[in-house]
Order: sequence, then structure tokens, then C-alpha cells
Amino acid sequence: MNAGKKIRQNVKEIDIISYDFDGTLVDSIPDITTAINITFQENKLPAVKAEQMETFVGDGIPLMVERALRASLDEDKSPLLFDRYYNPILKRYKILYSEHCTEKTGLYPGVKDILEHYSHKTQILITNKAETITRKMLTYFELDKYFDLIIGGDTLPERKPHPSVMEYVRSKYGPERLLCHVGDSPVDVKAAKQAEALSVAVLYGYSSPVILKNAKPDFLIHQIDELKNIIA
Repeated sequence: MNAGKKIRQNVKEIDIISYDFDGTLVDSIPDITTAINITFQENKLPAVKAEQMETFVGDGIPLMVERALRASLDEDKSPLLFDRYYNPILKRYKILYSEHCTEKTGLYPGVKDILEHYSHKTQILITNKAETITRKMLTYFELDKYFDLIIGGDTLPERKPHPSVMEYVRSKYGPERLLCHVGDSPVDVKAAKQAEALSVAVLYGYSSPVILKNAKPDFLIHQIDELKNIIA
């Protein structure tokens, strides 16, 4: 998406960059799928596919597990089974995912380069993944040193796209500082717009291009290093 000249001039003044995590910096679907399917296997439930899990992530672990379980059960036919399985599976998934979260997950191309490139700016991470697991993964991939602030899905009372998340960021760094948020879903675009921040949506993540375009971000990019053409 090509923004106007005025926006491009303002972009050069951006001094805080916030990033989503899953689907933006890391491809975590392989390990998420492994953990959920081990949980289902233990309960003699049908497995789900990685392609399905891509559509289930982005709104935090409880909702992701709910979506996956409904898909496994074909919940329209088995509503009582959902109530029976949900809480035990949610608890077990959290344990298993913590154990498997760095086995097959990988960084998207150019991630370390872009974080290093903007290391002179304030960079923060805003994800709906649990903070403990997020920090474990950041340490494993040696990304933790780049972030001044890490907000997980359970760090604050609410999670993206609730306005209070970006309000917290504004309160910490000052409302006058120009902010850009980079993510792969409409949730990220909405969070940015509510905070009057510049929104950059990546097309290589877990949302379809059509869905992202309909969310109307300020910019759409095909790879993370294209940020260099947007933010000075």
C-alpha cells in the first residue's frame, strides 16, 4: 500500500517501533501445532493441521485452544464434549508448548538484521502470547537484547487490540513520541489505529492478503527489511 507524501515525511520521525511476535518475527506454527496435537492425541481426539492453526492464532492462547478444540471435535455435533475437554486441554497445552516452543520455530528472514538496524530507536514487543513463553523464545533466539519493553498477552489486564495496551505504551514513553506498530493481522492494524500510530502489516504471516488489505494498514510489506523503505 502506497501512502501519501505527507505520511512518508512523518514516517522518518518515528522513534518507537513496536512489533507483533508470531507471524511477524517468528514462524511458530510448527511447534504450536505439535503441542496441540500431542494434547489431542493424549485425549484420543483428532489432530488438526498446521494450516488450520494459522487461522486460530493471534488472539491469545485460550481462544486459540478453543478454536482448535472445536475444529477437532466438530463442536456443532459434540457441544457437551467441548465443555468436558476444554480446561484440561488448555492446561496441558500450556505445559507442552513451553517444552516444545523452540524445536521447529524459526525467525523469518531479515528479522535480526532489521532489529539491529533500528537498535538506535526504542523497540518494543507487543504479543498476545504468554509473556513467560515469549521471553523464553526471545532468549533462545538472542532477540531479548533488542527490546526495551515486552508486553505479553497476560502482562496487562487486557491484550491487543484493547486500547489500554497501547495506552500503557503511550503512558510509559510519552504521548508526543511517534509510534509505528508492525504485525501480521487485523488485530495489529486495529491496535495501531486506535493509538493513532502508523500501521505496517506484513504479508508473509498468518493472515490472508485480502483480510489484511481490508484492515487498511498504512503500509503492506512482503518482507521485514522493507521497513527500511518506510522508517528512516
